[in-house]
Amino acid sequence: MTILYRYVTREILASFLIVLVAVLSIYVAVDFIEKIDNFMEAGVPSTRCVVYLLYKLPFIFVQIAPVGFLLSILVALGLMNKNNEVIALKSCGIGKGRLLKPTMVLGVFFCAGLFLVAEMLVPVFMVNANQIWLQEVRKKNIYASKTNDIWMRAARQIIHIKQYVPEEKRVVGITIHIFDEDFRLIERVDAAAGVFENGRWQLDDAVQQIFETDSGDQRIQLRNTITADIDLNPDDLAQAAKQSDEMSLAELWRYIQKVEREGYGATRYRVDFHSKIAAPFVCIFLSVLGAGIALRDNMREGMPVNITYGLGIAFLYWIFNSFCLSLGYAEMMPPVIAAWLANLVFFSFAGFLLLIAN
Repeated sequence: MTILYRYVTREILASFLIVLVAVLSIYVAVDFIEKIDNFMEAGVPSTRCVVYLLYKLPFIFVQIAPVGFLLSILVALGLMNKNNEVIALKSCGIGKGRLLKPTMVLGVFFCAGLFLVAEMLVPVFMVNANQIWLQEVRKKNIYASKTNDIWMRAARQIIHIKQYVPEEKRVVGITIHIFDEDFRLIERVDAAAGVFENGRWQLDDAVQQIFETDSGDQRIQLRNTITADIDLNPDDLAQAAKQSDEMSLAELWRYIQKVEREGYGATRYRVDFHSKIAAPFVCIFLSVLGAGIALRDNMREGMPVNITYGLGIAFLYWIFNSFCLSLGYAEMMPPVIAAWLANLVFFSFAGFLLLIAN
């Protein structure tokens, strides 16, 4: 590694560390202020809120690291440009391509690092964070294996849900066991499906069994529709059910195969699968974008304006990527294209900015 590469790399990493600490501190502080009231109302010590936020740190890092990387490039190369260091390098025959190389190498390393953190740390830590929030704060005693095979124990009730469809707030295959004060089974309800409407669960094609504990008699009723009196809302199910962020790529792929073998749609999970692969590559696009903006001559006239440009383009990328993913979820775009289209479009745009940089 040449002296120039070491210098540029050191400046970018130093700026990244400062930006990362600042953004992480703000993010955690805001999240703490937002969540502490819920912990206090639930009678949970504030130390558990700190533990909850520590468990979320890998997830937060994955979310903010790309923007921090972009800011670090804009600051480091922008200061070099403002201090005429770039002009001095050009006068020695060193072009912008030589300055782009260390940023691209760092982009590849950041891409690999984000992939490893998202694959190895985020799933484990987010499971623990969600358990604290759901069981200790929300007081919901729910066990779920992804979005299928969900068990819940409430007051004198044990509920089993075969499949939960988050986007439709619908359950498929639900069984409710109701017990008396002596924990004797007094009623069982089996339903083919159910949907959450007007704050209640409406179950379809239900079989209601009522057990007389004194006489031992049993009555069976077939109901087209029944309103279930259970303390369970879609938000609880969505948080209890294991999400894509809580699964590794291999685990998510196995789950997709399992869901499709059972006859259910897995489009959302296919989009999430390809998105988990495509997301870290945004660092490579941002390395080109940051260099293209920072090496412009007018950086000397107003570096804050150029930083604003960079953040604005990053925000547009986030909007466009979210739009593409939404089209993928709605099956209006193939999952692979939905996950990668924003990367391809904005990488091309970043390359164009680099080419027109003087």
